[in-house]
Amino acid sequence: MRTRTALRWPALAAALASVLVAAGSAPAGAEPDNDAALYAQCRQGMQDIAEEHSGTEHVSIAVVCKRSDGTVVDPKLWMPAAPVPPAPTPVSTGDQFGCITGPGRPVIGTALATARATAGEGETLIYEHGPLDGSETISSSGSAVHEFGLGDLVPGGNYRWRARVDADEQAGDVFWSPDDDELGWSPWCEFTVSADAVDYRKLGDVSLEALNELGLRPDRKYTVTLCGRQRRLLRAGTDIGPIGARMTLTGPRWTGLLLQLTGSAFLADEAALETNEGDPLPPDGTAYRRLVDAISVKLGGPRHPDFG
Repeated sequence: MRTRTALRWPALAAALASVLVAAGSAPAGAEPDNDAALYAQCRQGMQDIAEEHSGTEHVSIAVVCKRSDGTVVDPKLWMPAAPVPPAPTPVSTGDQFGCITGPGRPVIGTALATARATAGEGETLIYEHGPLDGSETISSSGSAVHEFGLGDLVPGGNYRWRARVDADEQAGDVFWSPDDDELGWSPWCEFTVSADAVDYRKLGDVSLEALNELGLRPDRKYTVTLCGRQRRLLRAGTDIGPIGARMTLTGPRWTGLLLQLTGSAFLADEAALETNEGDPLPPDGTAYRRLVDAISVKLGGPRHPDFG
């Protein structure tokens, strides 16, 4: 969600008390006698309040300008209007260039796609994306290229995205209307995620980098057969519990087990190094590392996986 630090209209309900800058609040003898003077006094009051809170983070200030009879002055009459930068131009969705809508929308082969639009020097882009039916809209900002996260996109799903320049950074003390949030956007760009793309919703808390190192998918199961010694080592170095010779587990589960074995190898190495002279030398982590290599090969991965 976007956080505005500029002065906003209307008041933020219970978030902050509204500050009334009215003709009647001026010192005796200083009540404005025309609209121009009233507007100037309201702007000065707004500036004073802004300076008072300038060192406070995450604060928005609602300022209301009233005439002496209590009527509220339209903020468009006395506050500068918010700037609306030109809409950025959509460049690409994944490896597909341009911005396409309708039946010809591109099919992207991964659920970890990117969206990119143009931005001027020093400008920050805000991206919005969500399902094509508009049932949900998610906002993000801070990067020239938007990277869809794990679980944002589902294989076979239809989506759309758009971008705008973040005017808040350049706004200063201006009048913001709720309608301003619909100004300056690029057109919506649509795309479909391929039905056979990897479904990252099933990754869980396992490292994606480790999963990729083994060449596994989070949405598939893999079968490995282990001998008795390998099964004993696996149980000793992981949380696997009772197992048989033939094991069928998901990609994330296998990845998690191999990461646990790698951790057990490290701890065994540390224990061996701390052994006092003359004491029996405990086994180091060599057996665990060999088991990691063996299982990796059985899964179709590298002979010596590197988990960083």
